Amino acid sequence: MQDFRELFIAVCVGLVILAVLWIRRYGWQRGLLAFALRVGWVAPILLAVFPRMDKDLISSSLSLKTIHILRDDSASMNDAASQERTQTLLSRLDESCRQMACRLQETKLSDITDEVAQGFTPLSLGIRSWLPLTGMDPWIVLSDGGDSQPNQPWPQQLKDMGRREGQPRGLILASPHAEQDNIWLEMVGGPDFGFDQKNIELETTVHRRGKNLDQELTVQLQASVLTRNLASLNVTFRPGESQLTVTIPLPPLPRGTHLIKVQALPVGNESTIWDNTLYKSLEILPNTIGILHLLGSPSWDGRFVRRYLKSEPKYDMISFFILRDPTDVQLTNERELSLIPFPVDRLFNEELPNFRAVVIQNFSLYQFLEPAYQKNLVDFVMNGGGLLFIGGPRALHELDLSSSPLATLLPFKTQGGPRKDDATGWMNPPAVPYDPNLKFTIKAAEPDREKRTLATVFEDWIKLDLNLAPEETFKGLHRLDQVELQAEGVTPLLMAETADGRESLLAAASYPGKGRAIWLFSDSLWQLAMNPGPKGSRETYHSFLRSAMTWLLREEMQRPLWLQDLSLQTQGSYTPWSVRVRGPAARFINEGSDWQFKVCGQVVPSKDVLRQMVSGDQWVLSGSLPTRLASGLACELNIEGAHPAFGQVKASIYGVVPEVFGDREMEGSFNRLTQLQTLTGATLVELDSDQEKVQIQDWLAKVTGDLTTIKRTEQKVIPDYYWVFSSGWALLLLLCLPLEVIVRRWDALFGTRGFHLAHEAQKKTDATTGPEVLDGQQVARPS
Repeated sequence: MQDFRELFIAVCVGLVILAVLWIRRYGWQRGLLAFALRVGWVAPILLAVFPRMDKDLISSSLSLKTIHILRDDSASMNDAASQERTQTLLSRLDESCRQMACRLQETKLSDITDEVAQGFTPLSLGIRSWLPLTGMDPWIVLSDGGDSQPNQPWPQQLKDMGRREGQPRGLILASPHAEQDNIWLEMVGGPDFGFDQKNIELETTVHRRGKNLDQELTVQLQASVLTRNLASLNVTFRPGESQLTVTIPLPPLPRGTHLIKVQALPVGNESTIWDNTLYKSLEILPNTIGILHLLGSPSWDGRFVRRYLKSEPKYDMISFFILRDPTDVQLTNERELSLIPFPVDRLFNEELPNFRAVVIQNFSLYQFLEPAYQKNLVDFVMNGGGLLFIGGPRALHELDLSSSPLATLLPFKTQGGPRKDDATGWMNPPAVPYDPNLKFTIKAAEPDREKRTLATVFEDWIKLDLNLAPEETFKGLHRLDQVELQAEGVTPLLMAETADGRESLLAAASYPGKGRAIWLFSDSLWQLAMNPGPKGSRETYHSFLRSAMTWLLREEMQRPLWLQDLSLQTQGSYTPWSVRVRGPAARFINEGSDWQFKVCGQVVPSKDVLRQMVSGDQWVLSGSLPTRLASGLACELNIEGAHPAFGQVKASIYGVVPEVFGDREMEGSFNRLTQLQTLTGATLVELDSDQEKVQIQDWLAKVTGDLTTIKRTEQKVIPDYYWVFSSGWALLLLLCLPLEVIVRRWDALFGTRGFHLAHEAQKKTDATTGPEVLDGQQVARPS
């Protein structure tokens, strides 16, 4: 009020002056009436200067927490009993929220999709679209579990969205429905790949639910590929048992990718059979892996490499080492020699595609392989083969770089012309010299984060601690001082540090074409197996080579690209799809146009694929096929990509187009909501159960900060400047404004009648009753 004192006084003085002016102009009756009307409509505005002090109870919470509710309003949830139960539940939730400083924000399933009005319940689609919109707020899903596409797994994007920092965030309210016998399957474990001529085992858990758990029950399981039955076995539940884990043995399968179908035959009273089937994608690999080992001459390092490869039963190794150079003259008959000719033609023209990797150790290609054979070797690597290159005195000579296709695979490029060293002779000048007496220690390289992620062998080598004891050093190294590492497609792994403090590249990984290659520029790493110190042992050396071969053969746990969670749906005349892409190569999936997508046999243009980044090496790809695929169709998704950082990758995954059920065909499923609860980590509550109210109240207390037990409020005085307009009489006073205008503009509106005539009559009366003036003096007029 103190701030408006001067303004209030000025307004009052102005009104008094205005009243005097209006009386002189309109007469005292019309002027006073206009002034009274002016005061009438100005008074509520002036009274706003004097606020009314109200006392209110304010909760100790700083703000109201929003709780989002998704209500399934499909046909199965719209009967009279369900509607009454839902309204009672919402009223109870609203009342609890008032005490806990929270508010409810309801969304109906029909608000998200029009399929509800068509007699379907797209529960999975609705939750996937709605749940990300809740942000970090708590959420509630109210449904009976009925879903139009129950065979479709819940989207993996919902994983752990029901919990936050170990605290509950989501609540699933399962509407009650008739209890029925039900059998469903859950895949516990099984290999992602197998070997031909080897048996395979799948581990599956069989669940049962119903009123007759106290009775014995036998369920038959069947495993099949397409129409071929692979295995059948009976699972017997004893009284009281609700789940059993069984192992399903499968016979050997041919090489390739297979979609295994595991099915539980329905029991007598079972009506929900959509959850009786599971699918497992399985890749069958060759039982052994062919390895070709080429050694330029016998050496200690060659012996240790051959010993490791022969110790692994999964490797089918063919090894050749050169004891005679082509220029050797023995002056004897070939038949009298125990040495066999190098079968170069058969190896590099016929047998090369049967190998998975080639080891070239201390080997000079230009001496023993013609350019055509070298070209076949380069094509082998570019088309997906592995190459382990180990240096030595015979490796990396000038003609190996200038006259050999091998130069296209090298991880470096030379700077200037070839160096000439008198120690090797003028007939064979080395392009990358090898010093057999150079001593060095091993030091980890420092590759970029992306390159480090792609070459997982780097992580394995770092853990081994490849340095020898302090009194020991490695000896024998290629000096790479005059070369430059390729900028793309190469990851430096190890560096060699010499006694003079200089560093030279010791090991690198590269991605030529579709293949992989590891380059070791020393043949003295066998000393890791012979060092008596704590940092060297035979096992350390084997682990070193095992990591290299595992990465070359793409058997590492962290693959460059793999696919998960293929989801297929049918909506109208379209088939939407989505898949999760993971791995280091996924970082580049949004770069360039060298990515090809094929879904269910249909090529999908790269521009039609929607890419959503979950993390740096994890994306969710989605799109839609222009045709509606048949329910139950087995579908394969293929992705191929190429990039200088990793070469070329290919990944595939199988999925099944789910069946579609209408509301009349699909009953409520508690199992469906249980799957959602397991994925999201939310709290699952069965309505109409004995613990329903307690469980809901406990969940509300946790997500709102347990304000129920505190109930701290405070009385606060709040000024209300608009208290005048909260009553009806103040609004009536505002009608004085148009009335004042009418009074002041009477002449313009109604002519000279009315107030004007009254004013003239008053003048005549004053003239008649006034005093008479005679001889300059006032004399009273006789009556």
